[in-house]
Amino acid sequence: MRARRMHAFAVIPLVAGVLAGCGDSKEQNVAPSGRTVSGETETGMEMKVDTFVDPAKDPEAKELDAWRATGGYPKVDIHRVTADNTAGQTPDSGRLVRFARDASALTSGGGVEARFSCDVLAYEWVPVKDDQNARWSALRKKLCADGPPKQDGIAPGQRKVYYLVTDRTFGERGLRSLKVFGPRDVEFK
Repeated sequence: MRARRMHAFAVIPLVAGVLAGCGDSKEQNVAPSGRTVSGETETGMEMKVDTFVDPAKDPEAKELDAWRATGGYPKVDIHRVTADNTAGQTPDSGRLVRFARDASALTSGGGVEARFSCDVLAYEWVPVKDDQNARWSALRKKLCADGPPKQDGIAPGQRKVYYLVTDRTFGERGLRSLKVFGPRDVEFK
């Protein structure tokens, strides 16, 4: 009997430690603070990526996040890309970024690719009720007039801003601590 009590006393701190390590579910709903990184495409277009944009501080991200919440879709992280082709000589298009520990993780499938917000709106966050169609169409027209920026849609002399999203699921855990890679798997700094 005494051995069982001692066993129970030994297990209590272990269980408490495990529960404390699991974290609070409220913590998962807080958007991680981001950073700004930049790089360029093979055509010379400059890309500035603001990771983990707080929707409360960006009007377009706020509208995008409000639409997501309206449909009851899971929370995502939003990243703002400023594609600057003002000094470019050839047209370019919107580009995705990937998050990874290092460049070798990209080739072994260890990276997490962001998705164009316009693709997410078109194929994932569709209206669930008929009375939402007008709002959805207006949001897509406002944010997605250029697609995700169309092929050769960023002409020399132009600058475009678009948004990327990443999920907040098990596969994207620790995303904030990973490096950001652009075209040709070049790390953005």
